[in-house]
Amino acid sequence: MALTLRENICSARKLPKDQDVLMGRAELLCSDDRELLEAIMIRGQTVGSVSHMMGMSPRRVANRVRKLSARLSSRQFLDAARALRYLSRSDATVARLRFCQGLSERQLSQKLGLSPHAVRRRVDQLSAQIAAIRRLGSVRNRSGRTKDAPSDTSSGSRRVGGSPIGWEEGEMKMI
Repeated sequence: MALTLRENICSARKLPKDQDVLMGRAELLCSDDRELLEAIMIRGQTVGSVSHMMGMSPRRVANRVRKLSARLSSRQFLDAARALRYLSRSDATVARLRFCQGLSERQLSQKLGLSPHAVRRRVDQLSAQIAAIRRLGSVRNRSGRTKDAPSDTSSGSRRVGGSPIGWEEGEMKMI
């Protein structure tokens, strides 16, 4: 028996089949990408019908869904999504744009009004912070204390919400 596109993508990319978790991850994407994933993965529309509505070729839509599913299951996306609640509001916004939505450093530079060098430095610092949060979370997981990342927010960071990905609707606005 042939699998549906949603089942095929979920099994190939090891994405959660639970719609709440999948849409929780999709909340970090831009609205166009989120609506595309919702149409195909949640509502079960075919690539052909979605491509017809969007005025794009079915191959292009299928490739876009494939790339989005790869991003949703990547280590970089998951680490950034888990770390968002521990970053300052401005750092969380930059991390969301770069690591979750996949904007290039050039696009970030234009959007933030910063030089490419300043954006590169900031992204490098954020990468280091996210890696540290991941390492600290994995150390705590092995010690059996908690399955969540660090709970110390005294370093100026603030914790945001309790959604499946650590980000509440409306808490963080796009720039």
